[in-house]
Amino acid sequence: MVVRKTQIADTSEPIIQTTQSCVRSCSHSCWHIFLAIVLVLSLLMNAASLYFLSGNSYAVHGDTVGIKKALLELEYDKVGGQKNYETIQKYSQLQLKEQIPQIEQYVNSAGSGTTPSPTTQADQTTQPSGWTLSQEDIANLKKGAAIEGNANANILVIEYSDMECPFCMKQYHDTNLAPKLKTQYGDKLAFIFKNNKGVNHPGTTVKALSALCVQKISGNDTYVKYYHAIMDASTNEGGVYDVSKLGTLAKSLGLDQKVFQSCVDTKEADSVFAAQTAEAQKFGLSGTPGTLIINTTTGKYDTVEGAYPYDTFTTKIEALLK
Repeated sequence: MVVRKTQIADTSEPIIQTTQSCVRSCSHSCWHIFLAIVLVLSLLMNAASLYFLSGNSYAVHGDTVGIKKALLELEYDKVGGQKNYETIQKYSQLQLKEQIPQIEQYVNSAGSGTTPSPTTQADQTTQPSGWTLSQEDIANLKKGAAIEGNANANILVIEYSDMECPFCMKQYHDTNLAPKLKTQYGDKLAFIFKNNKGVNHPGTTVKALSALCVQKISGNDTYVKYYHAIMDASTNEGGVYDVSKLGTLAKSLGLDQKVFQSCVDTKEADSVFAAQTAEAQKFGLSGTPGTLIINTTTGKYDTVEGAYPYDTFTTKIEALLK
C-alpha cells in the first residue's frame, strides 16, 4: 500500500516531559525501557559479583582466573552452551545501545522531579516520514469515514484514538487538536476520528463498538456527536466515561436503544474496529493517540505518535504543504 519517496524533514519537538501515549503491549510495548534498565542493572550486578567473588577467591585460594572461568561455565550451561551465550550477549548489547538515549532521558527526567511516560522508538514521530500514498490509497482511507470539514481538503488529518486512553484525552482537552486545526486551516483541512485498540483499556472495545454502531445506524454526523460527547465527559486524570451510560447517550441522540444495544452486543461493528486498528498499525501507529497527516494532492504524509504540543502538528502540516 505504501511506497517510499523523498524524505520529509522531521522537526518536531517532544512534549515537555517526553512523548505521551498509551502504547500497545508486545512488539511496541512500553516496557522496553524498563527491561533495558533492568538489563543495565543486571550487567552491573554480574560484573560486581565477578569482581567480588574473584577478589575473595584470590585472597583465599589465589585462583582468580579459575573462579571467573567457573562462573562463565555456569552462565554457558544456563543457555545451552558458549555459542548461545555469546549470541545473547551480542543481542543484549545491540538492544542496550538502541535504548540508551531513552534510558538517559528517563533518568534525567526522574532526576528533575518529573515522571515521564514510558515510550517506544515509534513515539519519536519519525516513522514513516517521507513516504507517499496513491490517490486510491487516500480514497480507501476516506471511504466510510466520518469526515469533519471539507471532504476535498488539501490536508487530511486522521487521529487513531482510544476513548479510554488518558493521553488521547490529553490531546483532546489540552492540545484541543481538531478544533484548533479547523480554526487555523478552515476548508484547507479535514479531520477524521478513527478507533484504535491500542493498549485496550477496560472500556476501549465497548466504546469503539458503540460509536461505530451509532455511525452504522444513524450516520456520520451522529457518530461525531457521539464520540465528542464521550470525550467531553472524560478527563485525562482517569475520569473515563461510564460505559453503563453508552446506551442512554445513543438514545439521547435519537437512536432506538434496542437496535443500538443489539448492534453492540452482537459486535456488528467489530470488523470495522479491527480494520481501523490494523490501518493504524500499517503506519506505525500502534500507540494511542496516533495521528496521520496527509497532503491529499501530492500523497506525501507524516505521522505523530503520542500527545505532542499543537506546534508539532502545524510544523508537519506546513512541511507537507511545501
